[in-house]
Amino acid sequence: MNNINIIPIKNLPEFSPKHDLADELIKGFEKNNIALEDNDVIVVTQKIVSKAENRLIENNFVNIEELIKKESLEILRKRGDTIIARTKHGFICANAGIDKSNIKKGSVLLLPEDPDKTSRDIQKKIEYKTNKKVSVIISDTFGRAWRKGQTNVAIGSSGIEPLESYIGEKDAFDNELFATEIAIIDELAGAAELVMKKSDNIPVAIIRGVDYKSSDLGVGELIRKEDEDFFL
Repeated sequence: MNNINIIPIKNLPEFSPKHDLADELIKGFEKNNIALEDNDVIVVTQKIVSKAENRLIENNFVNIEELIKKESLEILRKRGDTIIARTKHGFICANAGIDKSNIKKGSVLLLPEDPDKTSRDIQKKIEYKTNKKVSVIISDTFGRAWRKGQTNVAIGSSGIEPLESYIGEKDAFDNELFATEIAIIDELAGAAELVMKKSDNIPVAIIRGVDYKSSDLGVGELIRKEDEDFFL
């Protein structure tokens, strides 16, 4: 078992559409005296991706409910001001992932259009410019069925196998495993959150020492089909 290090990347700019994400991350690593290593996992929060991709809506009079419907494939539940929706990406989350925190008052921030593509673009450019083999995860904060509190999960990824399957293997007592699949990219997104203090404006972290399989698959591998979902 390797030791795993989680390294916060501080002093990044306030992101906007004028910024190239990959270039700014590379500059941020240099400012933090971090030299990338092969197999580093770079975790980037959704918020800076959405800002860089111009997904910010500045309008004090925006109709949030109509915006949620526009960003959703389906409205599943509503309780008070909270709407549980299935987004165009297939995510089931509160208010279609529309966020009001850490942005100008009266504004809202939408999810990226294609987080897997953005992850792939960032990964390829960083690899080209640094000559290091890395993977990229875009994370966001989601609630969970049957449990209080939120945790970061992956909404996009590139270069890393999203699921680690133990199906068909044996446990320590020689029992065959029939259903165990570990959501590696969600676990790494949650781990990175430990150093990404929202009040300290740390939207990026590097996780080093993870033994993972490279993959071209994205976060869609984690989305359950409707007939497999016990919560709907």
